[in-house]
Amino acid sequence: MVLTAYEYQCAFCGYDGRIGAVPVGLEAAHVRWWAFDGPDDVENGLCLCSLHHKLFDKGVLGLGEGHGKGHRILVSQSFVGHSTAAREHVITLAGRPLIGPQPGVRPIAAAHRSWHTSQVFYGSPRPATSA
Repeated sequence: MVLTAYEYQCAFCGYDGRIGAVPVGLEAAHVRWWAFDGPDDVENGLCLCSLHHKLFDKGVLGLGEGHGKGHRILVSQSFVGHSTAAREHVITLAGRPLIGPQPGVRPIAAAHRSWHTSQVFYGSPRPATSA
């Protein structure tokens, strides 16, 4: 249900890999973890690629308020990565709008986003990048 809501693409980077009709490297991620009373519904889920799911669960990535409609991606200032890959796949996400969910699908509930920000996201967010 979550993967469909996000049209089988990572909400952070847009990755949408498949082998034939089967998505690969895409996962449904809880915003508020199941172990902490996070429900299994679209308002508590994101479609994320494997890399961004791991970074979201470790507090490197988070969700902030958007300007107008939607959410913005937070990147922790505590994250360190000097490689081109770290810059392109993580640091440049700071301040970007979240991709999806598709029209007609309810966005992430504020209570779940707030829980992730206070309990999981690590430190302060980086300022938005211009890239």
